[in-house]
Amino acid sequence: MLLRLFLRVLSLSAKFGLTIVIARTVGFSAVAEYGIAVAVSVVASKVLGLGFSAELNRRMSRPQPEAAIATARVLRSIYASSYVIAAIPCLAAVWAGNEWAGQSFGLWSWAMILLVAASEHHGFEVNTYIFSLHRARAGSVMLFLRTGGCAAVAIVGLVCGMPGGISSVFMLWTLTNVFVIFWAWSLIERTATVRPSETDQATPAASSLRETWIAGAPYYIGGIVLAGLQYVERFVASAFLPANDVGRYVFAWSIANAVQTICYATVGVVAAPRLARVVEAATADWHTSFRILLARTIAISMAVALAIMLASPIIFRMAKEAVTTTGFVTLAVLVVSFVLRSLGDLLWAAAVARKARGRIVIGMLAAVAWACPASLWLIPGHGTVSIALTHLLASVLVLIALAWAQSREPAQAS
Repeated sequence: MLLRLFLRVLSLSAKFGLTIVIARTVGFSAVAEYGIAVAVSVVASKVLGLGFSAELNRRMSRPQPEAAIATARVLRSIYASSYVIAAIPCLAAVWAGNEWAGQSFGLWSWAMILLVAASEHHGFEVNTYIFSLHRARAGSVMLFLRTGGCAAVAIVGLVCGMPGGISSVFMLWTLTNVFVIFWAWSLIERTATVRPSETDQATPAASSLRETWIAGAPYYIGGIVLAGLQYVERFVASAFLPANDVGRYVFAWSIANAVQTICYATVGVVAAPRLARVVEAATADWHTSFRILLARTIAISMAVALAIMLASPIIFRMAKEAVTTTGFVTLAVLVVSFVLRSLGDLLWAAAVARKARGRIVIGMLAAVAWACPASLWLIPGHGTVSIALTHLLASVLVLIALAWAQSREPAQAS
């Protein structure tokens, strides 16, 4: 636990440091490009999972994971095909001169961003497999390499005048993911030393894939919408606002995101298994566990939020950015938004534990139905504060939706 927390905080520091170094050495337009790459990779990690991840990881955590590993091998080829299918129309749109896609970045930039997204998705998938196989130490090291180690090397490279600028950062990011993918699969193959049972062998691969997908589909839809609501405002902003404004927003977003990241690393990683364990117990046990986790989430998120606001003048000066009223208000709004997102992570774990599949889908779709039109109304023609307010509105809607979803009593869960 302490190792995971240490590596997570170290990764967060490296990612934050990379944002500052990009701003200092390449400029805020590059920060905007980096922010779009981060958003695309996170959303891609949800979308390209195709609905298999949640159930497959559950099955892989069983004492005999060989059948699940066999399913993962089949998915490996399916994922590779999905990367090509997704990339071709995206690059074709940019090459054809699509106004939205090509306004800020060129074809080469979008190609690099899509390469990062594909490698990040598969790196994310195999990393979760390692955790599901109860190889927590190896999984934690892989997670650090993907999120922190790569960023640390990129910082050194940019400070030393690494050629290529932001494109070199993307290439380094991709190569790190490729290394983790090969390492993870070598561990997975070594784990699959016991032959599947006769029942597992009698189950056709197509049937196994279908059952896995059906069980995880609602969480897949909800997870995609949840991830999209984390980043939708920056995509809208990139279409209507100058790259420098978007870059300043991404910079403030990266600072405020520490609230959710640290809170998840300390509370979120234990919330889901703990709530899943007590979901079938007495109602009093459920409420007791939930209240303890809720109190910890509030305490940690508020403490980190306060620390960020107190340190914000120093952080802005490190990036050679003037401490303006607009910048300070933007950061403050985002910090509040991420406090709400931290609470949302706990409510998501509770909703999944209670198997509120239908409510998760309905709640998330209702949230996005309000958030997207609001972003199109608030952002065009305005500055970074309006982008932050859009993010805050989305966080409020997510919190309401997940609070309703998890309100389903455990005894009613199917």
